[in-house]
Amino acid sequence: MGCVVAAANAFASAGDNILIHSPTYIGFTGSLKNCGFNIVHSELVQDEKGTWRMDYADMDKKLKENKIHLAVFCSPHNPCGRVWEKWEIEKAMEVYKANDCIVISDEIWSDLILTGHKHTPTQSVSEDAKNRTIAIYAPSKTFNLAGLVGSYSIIYNSYLRDRVKKESTLPHYNDCNVLSMHALIGAYKPEGYEWLEELLEVLTGNVNYAYDYIVKNFKGVKLSKPEGTYMLYLDCEEWCKAHGKTIDELQKAGVAVGVIWQDGRPFHKPYAIRINLASPLSQVKEAMERLDKYVFNA
Repeated sequence: MGCVVAAANAFASAGDNILIHSPTYIGFTGSLKNCGFNIVHSELVQDEKGTWRMDYADMDKKLKENKIHLAVFCSPHNPCGRVWEKWEIEKAMEVYKANDCIVISDEIWSDLILTGHKHTPTQSVSEDAKNRTIAIYAPSKTFNLAGLVGSYSIIYNSYLRDRVKKESTLPHYNDCNVLSMHALIGAYKPEGYEWLEELLEVLTGNVNYAYDYIVKNFKGVKLSKPEGTYMLYLDCEEWCKAHGKTIDELQKAGVAVGVIWQDGRPFHKPYAIRINLASPLSQVKEAMERLDKYVFNA
């Protein structure tokens, strides 16, 4: 988040508006609000197949009405798990260009793309996107290295790069350290890529199993199948209303049987729960069975 905050502070001031797609990662909203920025949400919408899509007309409207010139773009998207297709990113960047908007593109999940999908770097879709975008990456999600503080940014535009570099050096502890630099280099050696290929097979299997199980057995729970990340984002509104339960009661019921899932409401959906599937398939199966027997169909 240090990269996101540094980039935001380089091009906006406290009290300024910043556009973010919603549902959204709580780190974005929390950190940016703490810095005094106002968050303007452009809601993602689901098509007839349940796939999350950007609402380009709403983006354009919000940018114009709120005089916004800085946006945070998440690709792949957290928490929805969308791996945006090239045409979707192109269209979004056209909206940003039309509104003279600098883009902070968080691509921290870009290594974790599930079978059948492909990540398109935001900066690759056009020359304007290349020069308008501050792209942020890290090995933390892929190799579990978050504690080493090893995120980095790719900025082709020298004007943007110089301002972000100056802002990012103001806090004493906002730089990579010797451990994180060597961890980053080591992670992306051939052995790391070999391990990542095997990991993606496991994560794809976990997502496929959990998605199919939930769709088949948990009536009233809606979800879109993730294309990247290892997270599920459940919409439990229909189930809660049908069973006279609050989302608090539902979440506590899961925890009571040993399924430690996450409150999804801070991601800006009122009946949401988030599930981390970065576990062996055996544990995913056990979690689904416990939720089935003791929570959703008790």
